[in-house]
Amino acid sequence: MVKLLIQDAVFVWYEKYYNVKPLLSKSKPQVTLDTSLSTGKYPWARETGDEIMNDYFKRFNVKSSEFEFLLYWPYEKGLLPNFLRPLSQKVPEISPKPLTVRMLVESAKAGRWTLDF
Repeated sequence: MVKLLIQDAVFVWYEKYYNVKPLLSKSKPQVTLDTSLSTGKYPWARETGDEIMNDYFKRFNVKSSEFEFLLYWPYEKGLLPNFLRPLSQKVPEISPKPLTVRMLVESAKAGRWTLDF
C-alpha cells in the first residue's frame, strides 16, 4: 500500500511541476512509468534535468550520492565542432541513458538512488 502511495506521489509531483505542454503541441505528454526524462520524444535540457532531480531528491528524501547525472545528461559539444577543438577540449559523443519515471518511483521507495549502471 505504501509503495503505491509513493508511486502516486511521484506521478502527482511530476505532473504538477514538470509535465508541461511542449511548444507547438496541442496537449501535454502522457506520463507513464516508462516515460524518460532524458531521452525519447520530449527530453529535458540538462539544466532542467538538474532542477528536476534536485527537487526530486529533496522532496522524496532520496539519497543522491549514488546518482550519476552525466549518465542521463552527458556533456554536449555545443556550437564549436569537435574537429575545430584542441585535443584537450574535445567532447566525446555519449548517448544519454533513459531516466524513467519508474526509476524515480523505485528509488523513492528505497530512499536512495538504486539504478545507475
